[in-house]
Amino acid sequence: MRLLVGDDVGQAKVIETSAGIDTTLATSKRATTNSFFPPSRTRPIQHALRVRYADRENLAAVFSRGGLLRIFDPLSSPSSPDIHFSHTLDVPVDTDTLALGVVGTTLYAATTIGQLLFLNLDSGEVRTITVPGPISAFAVSSDLSAIATGGEGREIEVLKATGDGKFEPAWKSRNVKPDHLKLEVPRHPSQIVFLPSAEGTWRLIVASHWGHLRVYDSAVAKRPVFTAEPSKTGIQALRPHPLSEIPSAEEPLVAAKGMESDRAHLVRDVRVVYTNTSGTFCVYSLRERRELGLFKGLEGAVKGVSVDAEAGLVAGVGLGRYLGVFDAETRQLKSRVYVKTQGCCVVILNGEDEVPEVPEKPEEEEDMWEGMEEVKSADKGDMTDRLVKVRVKRKKDGQRQEGGKKPRVAAE
Repeated sequence: MRLLVGDDVGQAKVIETSAGIDTTLATSKRATTNSFFPPSRTRPIQHALRVRYADRENLAAVFSRGGLLRIFDPLSSPSSPDIHFSHTLDVPVDTDTLALGVVGTTLYAATTIGQLLFLNLDSGEVRTITVPGPISAFAVSSDLSAIATGGEGREIEVLKATGDGKFEPAWKSRNVKPDHLKLEVPRHPSQIVFLPSAEGTWRLIVASHWGHLRVYDSAVAKRPVFTAEPSKTGIQALRPHPLSEIPSAEEPLVAAKGMESDRAHLVRDVRVVYTNTSGTFCVYSLRERRELGLFKGLEGAVKGVSVDAEAGLVAGVGLGRYLGVFDAETRQLKSRVYVKTQGCCVVILNGEDEVPEVPEKPEEEEDMWEGMEEVKSADKGDMTDRLVKVRVKRKKDGQRQEGGKKPRVAAE
């Protein structure tokens, strides 16, 4: 397995590991780590992605604080990395980043002040636009026809693409009803995920810094059709689970119309992987309204999560300075590697283990005949010589084993 971890000192660490490697154990095999880019406390790498750029496959894109975007070959030499693209947005150096993703042949990146970048991965053309900020959550629809933003004390807003390459407001959500004390529920989204929807409508899964999970359907209402509070602390990362049943655009989202959002259940078993600031790393079912299980083995808050549906893997990294790779279905820990620094993001570059070539072992019968020698023997009947194969026991090369014990390795 090959993974890339972006850390808090601005390095991109490409880690080669395999199932069974656990560096917390002294007897475990060691993983291979190559660190790209010089350390920089002012430019931590906050987002990473596997991309194809200018007909080059298996490249990695990293997005650092201050709006620095780089695309490089993770298999090149760490001392002189093969950088295919580099661009810095015109933002202050302390500007945090929000999102990095790919839709078709377009790479998008977003910052907290509302500065957005769109890169054509075929031609290399760069386009930047600005949306009202500051924002704390950002997402792009699967056809690049709309974007969604949200901020502290602000509602979720969907902006629709126009013909001149810009975006205009198209829909805005409303907050949930006040709580039992008649107090306004705080608004501060942290993650947004688009779901399939009919043309002209939008469906969103939204997580918040207050531990909320909400589902919006613009065709039904401005308020969420589903709301839950699975966490008592802020949700940091949110990814669809590989076993999640994503509803089609024609299907309704909730099982019964008119049901209150805090008691509604989704028709499909939509599952998400989420982490929070108190160290929870788990799978949550929006249909069953409960946690299905935890990913155990990482200490501290997990900040970066990567999901590989093809390989069936979930990876996490965070304040505990360990990279964990899990089986998505069983949540079993497959590998754990110490990365020395705090991880901000992770991406699975290759989820398959390299299978070593094992030479074919001869059949047992062939081994027996190979250990025999030809000798001459006389037949008492006609006294003629004939060849007979007998097995000859030979001494093994090397040190003799006594008492059934293996020889000890001599100390240097």
